[in-house]
Amino acid sequence: MNLPFNFEVVTEIGNDDDEYVYLLGEEFESESEAEISLCTLSAINWGKIREPRDFERPCNLIVRALDELLDYQDYPVNAARNSTMSRRPLGVGIINLAYWLARNDLRYSTIDEAGLAKLHEFVEAWSYYLIKASINLAKEKGSCPKANETKYGIGVMPIDTYKKEVDELVKPVYKLDWEKLKVDAINHGIRNSTLMALMPAETSAQVSNSTNGIEPVRGLISIKQSKDGILKQVVPSVHRLKNKYDLLWDQKSPEGYLKICAVLQKFIDQGISVNTSYNPKHYPDEQVPLSELIKDILTFYRFGGKQLYYNNTFDGAGEVQIDTGTPLSDLPPEEDCDSCVI
Repeated sequence: MNLPFNFEVVTEIGNDDDEYVYLLGEEFESESEAEISLCTLSAINWGKIREPRDFERPCNLIVRALDELLDYQDYPVNAARNSTMSRRPLGVGIINLAYWLARNDLRYSTIDEAGLAKLHEFVEAWSYYLIKASINLAKEKGSCPKANETKYGIGVMPIDTYKKEVDELVKPVYKLDWEKLKVDAINHGIRNSTLMALMPAETSAQVSNSTNGIEPVRGLISIKQSKDGILKQVVPSVHRLKNKYDLLWDQKSPEGYLKICAVLQKFIDQGISVNTSYNPKHYPDEQVPLSELIKDILTFYRFGGKQLYYNNTFDGAGEVQIDTGTPLSDLPPEEDCDSCVI
């Protein structure tokens, strides 16, 4: 057992009323040995990051805050407490990637090696400073009890286990001192068994007026609906960058997005659930060829993808047709995007 995810716990009462718990195919005689992994999540707003070194402070703050939360919160069952206290897993994600790409004049659909190299530099810093923060916490408070069951505990970092075909997309040039980080991990352990997870971040994106997670936007103005009501959301810096955003259904293929995900996955200690999206209008007879789907699936796994999630098709079903009645020229002026000041 390496990293603490994908646990399944089942309780079974036998004829003699003895309780057994099965975890990943193993049988335990006591519930005290069972584990259920919980999600303790946050995200870094890439809209606020100008240089890779800017990641250090927010990464440090988030890791420390989430780690405190693990001790503060209540747990519904003992198996959840067992796993959390022994492994202390966190999941820090990314929001506002679509805005970050637009601001850097990069597009999902046409990103090239130079664009991927820039992404590589930024995601390296994001990953490095999260790991560094957890190792520093281990120095102060001790490593998690089961740090020896992680790759971090033996000094193995995500950059040591990625699919080497990613090097065909972008050269493996590192700007930070990973060797020292490995030595520190061996000497001091790590406080948190996992540190990264890419979530959709729908609610967080609304609060900070950011673009959702790592996903392309579907429109410059969108309608978001929840139990609290309906709101219209405008992408960050819409006046300045309206021609820079690469809208989801304008993209003729998810290939560029899959390459971006491959570079991100290189630095992440858990698998990314990746979506693919197709607009039939870009294909003859408005039919997406099976050969295209297979090509993208093979591309995804060839470059180290772990799991494909939703396969979205633009067919009009469930899509909200947006008619805001508000020209972009009538929107209030921006000094800067909201996501950069909140």
